[in-house]
Amino acid sequence: MTTRLSLAEKTEISDAAAQRAVTVARFLAAAALTAARGSLPVHGNEQLDTAIDELAALRTAVSRVGNNINQIAYVYNSGGQPRSGELDHTLGVLHRIFARIDDTADALARRRL
Repeated sequence: MTTRLSLAEKTEISDAAAQRAVTVARFLAAAALTAARGSLPVHGNEQLDTAIDELAALRTAVSRVGNNINQIAYVYNSGGQPRSGELDHTLGVLHRIFARIDDTADALARRRL
């Protein structure tokens, strides 16, 4: 979902989320569910919020790597050669992202125990 806010609204919401020690996304979800369902408290769960934020960042990173791989494939498919080290660099980034995904998944699994 996308939400459009004025700068003043964004600041007010960000400040309210910070006061409750939750992410803006968690605050907005809780506020929307409060309106939709009735009463839902906004609880802070910093570890879970951090993991969710990390997964969102990882999704963006994987998307960027996918774009790089598509560009390299385009060069190869058109008979060209990518710049020296480009594929190795991209694959290295991908391996680091997978390591972060594994670390985040492990942290979430430990939280459940």
